[in-house]
Amino acid sequence: MATLIVTDSNASLPRELVRGLPLLIVPMEIHAGGRTYHDGVDLTPQELYSMLESGELATTSPPQPSAYLEAFREAREPAREIVCLTPSADLSAAHKAAMQGADAARTEGLDIDVRVIDTRTAGSAQGLVALAAARAAAGGSKADVIEAVGRGMAGVAMYGYLDSLRYLWRNGRVPRIAMWLGELVGVKPILSLVDGSIGLIERPRTRRRAMDRLVGLAAAHLAGARGRIAVMHANAPDRAEELAERLRTELDPAELFVTEFTPVIGAHVGPGLVGCALHAAEG
Repeated sequence: MATLIVTDSNASLPRELVRGLPLLIVPMEIHAGGRTYHDGVDLTPQELYSMLESGELATTSPPQPSAYLEAFREAREPAREIVCLTPSADLSAAHKAAMQGADAARTEGLDIDVRVIDTRTAGSAQGLVALAAARAAAGGSKADVIEAVGRGMAGVAMYGYLDSLRYLWRNGRVPRIAMWLGELVGVKPILSLVDGSIGLIERPRTRRRAMDRLVGLAAAHLAGARGRIAVMHANAPDRAEELAERLRTELDPAELFVTEFTPVIGAHVGPGLVGCALHAAEG
C-alpha cells in the first residue's frame, strides 16, 4: 500500500462500505453532561438524541492534533504516504488540528509524507470525497488519489432539510425569533453546502414539499449524469429510505447508499434532518 487516506468521523461513512479500504477515520469529540465522548466510539446517535430530548446541551470539537498524530503513526506501518482530508476550514477547526498533527509528525521524524487537504465541504459530501480517494488509493498512486480528490471536490454538493430549527437555535446558530416562526408555520428549511458555503435555499412548509425539492435539486446538480449519492439522515431512517427510493427511481445513480449522521453532526441539527450528498460518477 503506497497511500493511505485519513479523514474524520463527520464524514459519516458506513462501516461496511469502507471495510477493507485504505482509510483511517479520526473521531471528533462531543461534550455533554460533563463528559467528553469520541464520535462513533463511545456514543451512539440514539444515546445522543436521548440526551438532547432530555434537555442536555451538547457541544462538539474537532479531533485534537495528538489524535491526528496517532493516526499518522498508525498509517506509517502499511503506507508510505498519507492524504488527510478535512472539513472546510470555514466550518471547522479540524483542518488546523490536522496541520498541527502533520507538523508534529515531521518534528517527531516519522518517515512518511503527509499532505493535508481542505475539502471545502463537510458531512456526507466530505465522505464521498474520502471514499473516492480511498478507492483510488487501493489501486493507484498518490497522483491518482490527488486527482480523485480534486474531481470529487469540484463536483460534490450536499442538500438537506431540517425537521425543526429548535436544535440549531439551542446551539446559537439561529436567532430565537427565527426558531419560533419556523415552528409556528411548520417550515422545513432546505440548506445547501456547496464549495464550502452553507446557504438557505428555501422554506417549504411540509415534509412532502421538502422531499420533492430535494429530488429536484439532486437532478439539477447532476444535470443528466449518473451520480454517486449518499442519502443521510439524523434519526429519520424511514424518510431517508423514501428519499433513497425516489432517487434510485428518478435518477438511476451509479451508486447509492444510506447512512446515518454521526453524533457530532446530530448534536448540531438534532433529530429529523434528511438529505443527500452527490457528485457525478466516473468509471
